[in-house]
Amino acid sequence: MYALQDLCSHAAVSLSEGEVADCQIECWLHGSRFDLRTGKPTNFPATEAVATFPVELRDGDVYVDVESTLNGVTPA
Repeated sequence: MYALQDLCSHAAVSLSEGEVADCQIECWLHGSRFDLRTGKPTNFPATEAVATFPVELRDGDVYVDVESTLNGVTPA
């Protein structure tokens, strides 16, 4: 499981509207892709990573720690 900031670092639009494939999410607006594990962009036009967050599964519920990031990127 992975959690990342729902905001493209290139165009400031929601990433949750994009397609997910091969452990990447694609921004629906300009096609930037981000690695779900690291938040790093894997193609242009984005050049900056998005924040990734710790995720934990407890008793069937998913918990995301939005107070800290795994990759050191400060959420916008």
